[in-house]
Amino acid sequence: MLEIIDKANELKYQYLAFTEHNPSKSKHNEEQIVDILKRKREAIDKLNYSIVKSRKGSIQKVFNSLEIDILPEGGLPVPEKGLETLDFALISIHSSFKLSRDAMTKRVLSGFAHPKVKIFAHPTARKLNEREGVELNWPQILDFCKKNAKWLEINADPARLDLPDTLVKEAVKAGVKLSMGTDAHHKDGLDNIPFGVSVARRGWATMEDIVNTKGLKEFEGMLH
Repeated sequence: MLEIIDKANELKYQYLAFTEHNPSKSKHNEEQIVDILKRKREAIDKLNYSIVKSRKGSIQKVFNSLEIDILPEGGLPVPEKGLETLDFALISIHSSFKLSRDAMTKRVLSGFAHPKVKIFAHPTARKLNEREGVELNWPQILDFCKKNAKWLEINADPARLDLPDTLVKEAVKAGVKLSMGTDAHHKDGLDNIPFGVSVARRGWATMEDIVNTKGLKEFEGMLH
């Protein structure tokens, strides 16, 4: 975490969020999942109190987040007590890619409905030169996002570049806000950001369309 924060300071960021994947439901029971998330919450709180506040640098806050798999039936594999530890959550698809368009849309909207969930991460679930994106009813997804103040991620990982530029343009046209994420699993992953910016530009998005171009206070207000 400290290495990531140091890198973010080099990039002059005001804030960042740690959004690793949820603990595996197949390898942990509910009590263990909640315990892991509570310990992470404590670690983030210590960072914000003893390091971020006192270190010289641009970072003013670290958010405690999580990227949560949407189960095929639309549920989230994190107990409510675990979700309560988070500042906000992302949802994503990492399995059962071949569901029908209607079933996949229902799955996403069900996962998106939880009040802690704010962002749909790499929304088509595509991997370039490896896997096609899932089938979704995009007008329905965009309408839900607009009405419920939910955001779609532009994932800047060169293997994803997801939301694709064509759907970025549709989202902007629909008045849906976007987030920019690097999908960094290491400090050097933060250098992915220019790839995401290029996707946003090709989709005619401006800074006004990207929530994490905002200053910290405005971003926190948008979270709530």
